[in-house]
Amino acid sequence: MKPVGRWLFVAGVFFSTWSIAAERKSYRLPAVELKQPIIWDATCKSPEGFGLAFGGQDQRAESGAALTRIEENSEWKSISDSLERDNSSRDAYLKALDAVAAQKRSLAGDRTNFFEGNPRKGVSLSAEWAALTACEQSAEKLGAQPPPRALSPIVYDAKNKLFVLFGGDHLDYLTNDLWTFDPSKTKWTRRNPAKAPPPRANHTLRAAGDGRIVLTGGYTYSSSTDYMGGQYVDLNDGEWTYDLGTDRWSRENDCVDPWSRVYRTGPFLPGFFQDGPAPDRGTSADFLKQVPDNTWVATHPPHLPRLNRDWGSAILDPDRDLILRWSGGHCAHGGTDVLQYHCSTNRWELTAPVEFPLGQLYSNTDYPQGVSFNGRAWITGHTYQNYGYEPTLRKMIFAGQHHFAFLYDPVLGDWSGRLPEKPNGMSYDGCFYTLTNCTTRHGLFVWTEPGQLFRFDPASMSFIEVKTTGEALAHASVDNSTAVYDAKRDRLLLFHKSYGQEHLFDGKFQSVDLKTFEVRTVTPENAPAAAAISYLCQIRYDAGNDLFLAGCTLPPDSTGFRRTPVYDPAQNRWITLHIGGDDPSGKQGRNVSLGMTYDAKRGIFWAVDTDSRVFVLRVNRAAAQIVPLE
Repeated sequence: MKPVGRWLFVAGVFFSTWSIAAERKSYRLPAVELKQPIIWDATCKSPEGFGLAFGGQDQRAESGAALTRIEENSEWKSISDSLERDNSSRDAYLKALDAVAAQKRSLAGDRTNFFEGNPRKGVSLSAEWAALTACEQSAEKLGAQPPPRALSPIVYDAKNKLFVLFGGDHLDYLTNDLWTFDPSKTKWTRRNPAKAPPPRANHTLRAAGDGRIVLTGGYTYSSSTDYMGGQYVDLNDGEWTYDLGTDRWSRENDCVDPWSRVYRTGPFLPGFFQDGPAPDRGTSADFLKQVPDNTWVATHPPHLPRLNRDWGSAILDPDRDLILRWSGGHCAHGGTDVLQYHCSTNRWELTAPVEFPLGQLYSNTDYPQGVSFNGRAWITGHTYQNYGYEPTLRKMIFAGQHHFAFLYDPVLGDWSGRLPEKPNGMSYDGCFYTLTNCTTRHGLFVWTEPGQLFRFDPASMSFIEVKTTGEALAHASVDNSTAVYDAKRDRLLLFHKSYGQEHLFDGKFQSVDLKTFEVRTVTPENAPAAAAISYLCQIRYDAGNDLFLAGCTLPPDSTGFRRTPVYDPAQNRWITLHIGGDDPSGKQGRNVSLGMTYDAKRGIFWAVDTDSRVFVLRVNRAAAQIVPLE
């Protein structure tokens, strides 16, 4: 059976709605060697020896994009700056970029109002997104070179002495624009055929030698939500021919608009989370008031993100009443998107179309460095606790990449910049596993695997090592440590045990006085009993009850019930609470994909699991059936 493809046109963009036959199964792209600075690019050399390269990601560039390069003395030299400087439409181009930024701010504000239950009358978010797309495309048409893209081959036409580039993957969408490069003038020209083949990437271009370019193959998106599913599907839609002389494609009846975009569909698009009844603050507030004490209760948001978000945590943005979930990597979701959960309306928000790192998706730890073409930080092999909320900037900081840390702005719902290169003590192999962030009233602190402490300094926008006194700091450990702020005593508590289930927790931990930075060991009166605590990564402080709740449960007691371990600082002992309900720790009492945070305003805990299900807990100390851990 021959596969049939269809295209759905909505609000100025196209969405792939392919009906996929058995022989057109989705697949995963092969990985690339990440040691090379530029990945996913294309190169071509003319018979006269002129070499042109375009596209791909520059892993060290602040913009993330590798654009136009030419070969000189067997080396590739970027000419992007000179092309932009000599652009005859430069003033109009810069104004168009300003319009894009303004439209993004407008959309972000209206999107927030919608999810907070206060939509602006007469505003359509889909129409605003279409307007943003139109702004972006208007700016792109005024640029001195093609927009960034990946897996977009280049071919040389000997008759017209031009290089030709078509389509490619912007990583959040596919495109089908066509550009030519004249090596004699060192200039790009955007072509304007009336119609063009559907968007694609990783296709084949061949110069026929007579001014015609032959296009075959390529992929579109599958939008698979299967675990480690293939995100790409071969098009197999035959041969297309472009005539440089007439600026026309063959098979015009099968063609689409020549400046189209194809996005992923379903939960990979922001609109998925805007469907159905509008968010309602009153309903959510009533629900939270009725949550019974000492019982985990699932909130059941109407739309859950996909794919699974393993290997991470969750943090609270108290200024905007949001939970920020930046989790995935390894064999889970590998996009750049930070999920925003609106506590006041029980709604997940996806702020931009999902973008994936091509063949690096679902790898163990081999994710790219740097940022995408949209300036969004690539996720690391795991995120664990390598991001945190910085209260002065009121932004999230992601510190898990090897060289740089990055800012995420919840107001824009987008990444907003790269910080100066991290200090050596925070830049080590596998740092994404063990850099442990903790927010305090003094700012954001980071505890490292080598046993150092750093504080983020908003004035210099950099991390500065904290010189501690007293004992040497313990080492942060994968899956087995966390840092918690004790707001009542103004200290950090560092919980730690060696990696591996064969190593048991000794019940002791370190405190760091945030006035003197003295480090000392705290030994609870029943420390040996804490060997039963299996997971230390999600211990969080309940300021209302002055307790440190562990995000795990103990082995079943004589009745089969799993009690919850807690540290009581006033009594300096480990205790257990009877907490029931829909325990997000799972049936085994240990969930390495759990994100737990304490909401001081409401006096509740929030927890998020690998499938983005959300749970709440209100601890009532007096009714929790406290029993010392034995």
